[in-house]
Amino acid sequence: MEQNDNLEKELKETVEQMTPKGSLFESIHYFNDEQLNSFYENMNQQQAIYCLIEASKAGFRRGAYKLEECEALSRALRVIGG
Repeated sequence: MEQNDNLEKELKETVEQMTPKGSLFESIHYFNDEQLNSFYENMNQQQAIYCLIEASKAGFRRGAYKLEECEALSRALRVIGG
């Protein structure tokens, strides 16, 4: 019985480690605060553009933008991206 309890506890801990703590824009997942802070501090231009694209998609899904506003955001990101 104790062996089953230990296996169950170990399995639960493994699942918790594999489950993201949170996500940004429902697409950028992180597992702990250190990982999130590292993402913020070490963000490069490509990641910044990806973040903006995902933010605009999330805003559209959530109803934050009208279709025309999403198009303007999309175009702006393409211009920034070169």
